[in-house]
Amino acid sequence: MAEGVVGKRGELYPPKEIREILKLKSGQKVIFRVEEGKLIVEPVLSIRDALKMKKFTKTTVKDFQKEREEILNEFVR
Repeated sequence: MAEGVVGKRGELYPPKEIREILKLKSGQKVIFRVEEGKLIVEPVLSIRDALKMKKFTKTTVKDFQKEREEILNEFVR
């Protein structure tokens, strides 16, 4: 557990140790979501990093589009 700061305009400043664990770099995009009253922050992978990941399933374009729509709808709520 580590403590961070919220800036005057709502900026979130996670401590260095958290940034290092998540391998966050300045300007990198992250996803925020709230689960059971807790803020979850996840780094958005670059296309290059995503392509390096081990493949764990096969999918069709139609299935991918359906999953993508479901995920995007979660953010709209």
